[in-house]
Amino acid sequence: MAYKYVTENNLYNKQTYMYSQYNGIEFLKEYTASRQEYLSKYESLEKSIKEENEEWTSSSSVMRDLLNIIEALKSEKQDKNIIDRINAYIKSFEVRKRIYQEYDSDWKPAGSMNFADYGLYLKFAECLALSYGQTQCLKYFSCLLKVDDTLLSVSDEMDIRSKKDLYQIIKKELLFFNQLAGKNGISLEE
Repeated sequence: MAYKYVTENNLYNKQTYMYSQYNGIEFLKEYTASRQEYLSKYESLEKSIKEENEEWTSSSSVMRDLLNIIEALKSEKQDKNIIDRINAYIKSFEVRKRIYQEYDSDWKPAGSMNFADYGLYLKFAECLALSYGQTQCLKYFSCLLKVDDTLLSVSDEMDIRSKKDLYQIIKKELLFFNQLAGKNGISLEE
């Protein structure tokens, strides 16, 4: 059985994680192999990552908001408002398995209804990684796994900059996974 949560395009082939059966250590090995495959494929990007430090910009209100959240998380100036916004994005993503460029005041998609802006998913993943890194709250890690599944499903369509960002996010995700596995006495070695 191969890791089944990265399809041809998870934006259109939505995953139903809730109905998944437990498949033990074999599943965890398949999961880590799916991540390692991406890292191996784009290992050469890591060297060029530090050379290029472009800032993401967008006219999307969601991109601007995610960038503001990242800035607050990096400066460790998160407050209730930041946490509430992250949690609202999580709730919306968990329900729809998509991130839209705009939401109304009830967190329903608004405007153009565009959900194929990979930059939004990358920045949301960065928010989740930063949040998990600071809090160790598993809901952030759980959502990060799902967002990364989506990103991996479309990674062949991404530009080089996005692939670099995904490379860094996947490295963090695997670091978190390995820390959790070690903490819980889980070994993937035979």
